[in-house]
Amino acid sequence: MYSQPLMRVVLLAILAVCAVGVYHSRVERPEQTIRIGFLASKDDEDYVGAMAFKESVERAAGGRVAVEVFPSGQFCGSERECMEALQGGILEIHQATIGGLAALFGPAQAIDLPYTFADDAVAECVMDGPLLRDIGDAILEQGLGLRLMAVGNTGGWRSFVTTDRRIVAPADLEGLRIRTLPSALEQEMVRELGASPTPIPWSEVYYALSAGLLDGTKNSVQDVVGMKLNEHMRYLLADRHAYMGNMWWYSEKQWQSLPDDLKPLVAAGFHELAVATREAAARREAPAIEAFKASGGTVDVVTPGQRAAFREATRGLREWYAQRYGREWLERLDAAVADCENKTGGSDADPVR
Repeated sequence: MYSQPLMRVVLLAILAVCAVGVYHSRVERPEQTIRIGFLASKDDEDYVGAMAFKESVERAAGGRVAVEVFPSGQFCGSERECMEALQGGILEIHQATIGGLAALFGPAQAIDLPYTFADDAVAECVMDGPLLRDIGDAILEQGLGLRLMAVGNTGGWRSFVTTDRRIVAPADLEGLRIRTLPSALEQEMVRELGASPTPIPWSEVYYALSAGLLDGTKNSVQDVVGMKLNEHMRYLLADRHAYMGNMWWYSEKQWQSLPDDLKPLVAAGFHELAVATREAAARREAPAIEAFKASGGTVDVVTPGQRAAFREATRGLREWYAQRYGREWLERLDAAVADCENKTGGSDADPVR
């Protein structure tokens, strides 16, 4: 048996080790935990961007901040649940497409007017400019509890993809059931082309196609291949009618509690996030097109004449928008696009605008 003095020494040593461990755990524990929750999987641009944000912020903060990423609905299982968690301060970061934001701030749909942007450079110039910042400010001023931090990309460009009918002209969409977001503008666009909008959740699209409930979608080829929708769809018209901008939000409640010296680091992280999503979307487009072809699909790249025809067929959307939300944001969008075309050298020779 150990002697009593030796037992005291052993006990004191154990207590000292425990005290050191508690001290280090307190020292190493981050001051802030930032949680990012979204519905997309790890294969999506959203995840690429979230990980770029995590790396940037954790590195710059030197251990003061831990960023936790919850893809695939791990934190919140629906768009509504995620937005409510964000507004309530339960979740720090979430993203939403511009079309997905329509229920909260309808005027933002101006950005989704079809055939507005000539190319990536023009679209991204607009997304990074004062127009989107002002939309973010307007949403914040409405007391929705959302602070716009960056606009990335989630899939590239929306195009028409169909099951059995090849689309080469607006009339070819007549009578088709086309899946859209729950955005009034997207649904109206489909109606103006003579098709029937079907706003169903993204997670249900594969089943709807397999059950014959849909004739096509308005999605990027990356998303189509990523969700294996090309098992049911055979025709892609790469008309690139809408840039898939993704608005990344910070909970205003959590932003106000964030230490002031950390806010610039977080803002810089969002810049890295936006760049990463855009690069990923651009990088994935060509392989996705090849995969679509390899699965038996036919790809038609829209010609300038076809693009003009689709623009003409959907030009009524501007008046539809103006009747609901006024012309202020339309005029500001036109000015922003013209300015960015001058800056980037891009021009779409828009016969509608």
